[in-house]
Amino acid sequence: MAPRDPVELPAERVRMPAANADEDQEIWLLSYSDLVTLLFSVFVMLLAITTLKDQLPTTPLPPEAPAVTVPADEPAPPEPVPVPIREDPRPHLDPDQVAVEAPEPLIDRWRAKLSDLGVPPGVAVSVRQNRVGIVIGDAILFAPGQVELSTPGRGVLRRLLPVLLAAPGEILVEGHTDAVPTTGGRFVSNWEVSTARASSVVRALVDLGVPARRLSAVGYADTRPIAAGTDPASNARNRRVAISLQASE
Repeated sequence: MAPRDPVELPAERVRMPAANADEDQEIWLLSYSDLVTLLFSVFVMLLAITTLKDQLPTTPLPPEAPAVTVPADEPAPPEPVPVPIREDPRPHLDPDQVAVEAPEPLIDRWRAKLSDLGVPPGVAVSVRQNRVGIVIGDAILFAPGQVELSTPGRGVLRRLLPVLLAAPGEILVEGHTDAVPTTGGRFVSNWEVSTARASSVVRALVDLGVPARRLSAVGYADTRPIAAGTDPASNARNRRVAISLQASE
């Protein structure tokens, strides 16, 4: 009997063992070791933070005040007796108002001062807070219908010069007219008349030696009358020039 030839297997059924099979089975160990290392680092960091926190200084809390106990048999303290508030006998004044004395004695003193200077009796004195007004009728300073100072009017200003130079602060010259409208002439209304008369007084005071920086002129026309009515006497009172200065005494 003849011997059999060896059986040849198909090539696709023959499997050769892979050379790197063991290496593929150990790759997961690398990822596992990385995870363990990361967890170890986290635990070391938490331990370091806890240790550092324990070493920080702490601020002690303030001690609590001991509670005060009142014995039951101790009488309660007496209630405070209200102290009556004494009213200030002085008058209540505005912040910019002087508190030296009442206006009437101040007016009397200024009237006596002007009388000693030889000022005509027609010159009046008014007090508004800490300002003294020397009120001069227009007939004393100006000729009828004029805005330039007359010779007697310039003489009145010369007599007032000592008190004007001695007074501190600003000197305001106010021009006032009556309510009769102007007709014709170079002035359109009483505004121009009152302003021109106040300016004329200011120029005269500068010529007499009053510093110009202390002087100012303003015209009020007939907006601030001191006498009600339109009769000749009231109109004469309203036509005036007031020199307002600070009351030093």
